[in-house]
Amino acid sequence: MGEGGFGLSDTAAAILVMGVCGVGKSTVGRTLAETIGRAFVEADDFHSSDNIETMRSGRPLDDAMRWSWLDAVAEAVAAVQSTDGGGPVVFACSALKRSYRDRLRERLGRIAIVHLTGSREVIGRRLSARRGHFMSPDLLQSQFGAMEEPDEAEEPCVTVDVGWTLQDLQEFAAGYARAAAPSNAAGP
Repeated sequence: MGEGGFGLSDTAAAILVMGVCGVGKSTVGRTLAETIGRAFVEADDFHSSDNIETMRSGRPLDDAMRWSWLDAVAEAVAAVQSTDGGGPVVFACSALKRSYRDRLRERLGRIAIVHLTGSREVIGRRLSARRGHFMSPDLLQSQFGAMEEPDEAEEPCVTVDVGWTLQDLQEFAAGYARAAAPSNAAGP
């Protein structure tokens, strides 16, 4: 996967920031959205109360529980797209399986992917230190088990290591903003 440059144009309908729990999808997504001047949607805001209670109790969601959630996320991103004046909407969503990402693409069109990844140890420490979130740290193993990493068929995609600092992420987002700018834009 492209670790160096993103190689995107402004033809992506949305930018998916994905990965297992605890990788920093929300932080990276918000940083990316702010840096490129786009809207941000947090997929966790669209979980049903049943889904939240299931995860809080340390049980992973099954596919049937995820479909309605993914549909709600896609609807929210599409609603922002329709009122945001064009350009991609950035959204944070685990989207662990290819079938989940395909479901999002069915509704949203072309999606660019920022895949956050790292060691289980680093992510586990981050997840254990997180407070006020419904996701049980006990679910990390099941998330790694369900993860289907994006492949060449899902380009454009960039893999980002979670060991990056916030400054690294901001520089990445600024680089993305330059790459995504229309080719006739004025600037350095």
